[in-house]
Amino acid sequence: FNHEWIKRSDATRLLPDVKKVLADNGVSVSDDTLLSTVINLVKDRCTLLTDFYEQTKFFFATPAQDLEAVKPKWNEAKKAFFLAAIAQMEAASGFAAAEQEAAFKELATQHNIKPGELMMPLRIMLVGGKFGPGVFDIAAVIGKNETIHRIQLALQQLDIA
Repeated sequence: FNHEWIKRSDATRLLPDVKKVLADNGVSVSDDTLLSTVINLVKDRCTLLTDFYEQTKFFFATPAQDLEAVKPKWNEAKKAFFLAAIAQMEAASGFAAAEQEAAFKELATQHNIKPGELMMPLRIMLVGGKFGPGVFDIAAVIGKNETIHRIQLALQQLDIA
């Protein structure tokens, strides 16, 4: 199994092998539709089947957040933005990736912060590090409540930093 084979394979073909890799690492996934969605989001990043664990584990459990990369550029304006983003997410009727991205960028503009300055902190809040598929795709898969929970966890940690 190599990178090209993984990229060319559809999620249905990869599903049993990825399920086994995850199970071998203590992650049990019973929702095949969810796992297929996740496989499609990350398969281009996987060279070996075993890579699926590192590339997907944050979808199934709240990760430890490596906030060291965020701290040097963290400030009250960014904290205020993420608090407003939480309120916006709570009020949102839908949680599709495109909707979330548009709302996030609009809110950033309202706060006079470049969206690019907020993307890495959001990624680390959701994934735990500087990797993974599109951050709004991740949010859509883990859902509104888990996205909010992970942002709140990071804000608590950054408050005591």
